Amino acid sequence: MSLHDCDVLVVGGGLVGSVLAHTLARTGHSVTLVEAREPRVLEQESFDTRVTALANGSRRILDGLGLWSAVAAHAVPIRSIHISERGRFGAARIEAAEHGVEALGYTLANHILSTAIWAGLDALDSHRFECLAPASLETLSVADAAVHAGIRHSAGTRAVRTRLIVAADGMHSRVRKLLGIAAVEDRYGQCAIVLNCRMAEPHRGRAFERFAPGGPLAVLPSTEGRVAVVWTLDEASAAGLVAQPEVAFRAALRRAFGHRLGRVMRCGQRACYPLTRLRSTQVVGERCVLLGNAALSLHPVAGQSFNLALRDIAVLAEILADARGEHDPGAPAGLRRYADWRAHDQRGIADFTHSLVNLFAAGQPGLGLLRGLGLAAFDALPSAKSCLARRTMGLAGRLPRLARGLPL
Repeated sequence: MSLHDCDVLVVGGGLVGSVLAHTLARTGHSVTLVEAREPRVLEQESFDTRVTALANGSRRILDGLGLWSAVAAHAVPIRSIHISERGRFGAARIEAAEHGVEALGYTLANHILSTAIWAGLDALDSHRFECLAPASLETLSVADAAVHAGIRHSAGTRAVRTRLIVAADGMHSRVRKLLGIAAVEDRYGQCAIVLNCRMAEPHRGRAFERFAPGGPLAVLPSTEGRVAVVWTLDEASAAGLVAQPEVAFRAALRRAFGHRLGRVMRCGQRACYPLTRLRSTQVVGERCVLLGNAALSLHPVAGQSFNLALRDIAVLAEILADARGEHDPGAPAGLRRYADWRAHDQRGIADFTHSLVNLFAAGQPGLGLLRGLGLAAFDALPSAKSCLARRTMGLAGRLPRLARGLPL
């Protein structure tokens, strides 16, 4: 078994793990990335290409990392957000122009962002970045001021010794399990149906969050006149709808969404994902940081998961960059500073999304009327809309340098 040393070992090479590796390598740290799949075999663009909603603050972070220029031409601006509840009179609208920005956020095809990230990683010196893929984490221990990991990959088994390990390996994180860090699950009993659609009318940069009795329905502007749909329903209803012929599915979608974009002309392939909110009991451990869904998996109602992870990455990179002279990215003081800094934002976003789901799912008599009145009142209060806009744009609270448009 060969031995390899690095400053930071990142487990999980999806969007969160690869952005982190790209970011930390820019701070001068040597990074090894472990990914179960071959990350360079990217999904080809198709009608069913998945998209990610990026907040305005996330655009700033990607710009500071040198990634935005490579993807900007493919990003679709979100110029307004329309919030409503099916069957109720109240509605609220948030307009980018009201808040002095070109866009509240953007949608971007996942494969476009992934291609840009890996192009940046491929350009790095081999002493600063190495990728082991396909590969899996087999063993993990912490001793003698270092993390010792056993990695199985196509060329054999590799022993990696590092100062800091980062878990970016999803809800069922193997890193979290091997380190004995507990997690709490909140089961929603819901599934998200995710697909692309073509509507009769152009979206013109409009996004919609529609609350219906079965669950929230998000419609986001996408490329080539398409919209990306995330439709949340109880598990039985979701399974039934996914199995429906396209004509019946289109009719059901139109009933749930309404007529704001005209008829549903075409629906792409439907994917269905069970929804669970998972919260790790701690986001840092001894020489360990948990990121993305390994730390906190959110309901998709407000599209905040990846944006929250990007802010986590920006803060972690800033702390490690500031401590560069100490030559120990896993030092306890730095990890405590990271956990303290991120606690408010992480807790706030988790509570915000969880509360939205519970509020609009509640069916007590009279509550629907109160929700309608609340949406109408919210729409008439500029200060309330400004507060929500700053949160959805990722510009609320204490921000890292990258989110303020400053270099690391």
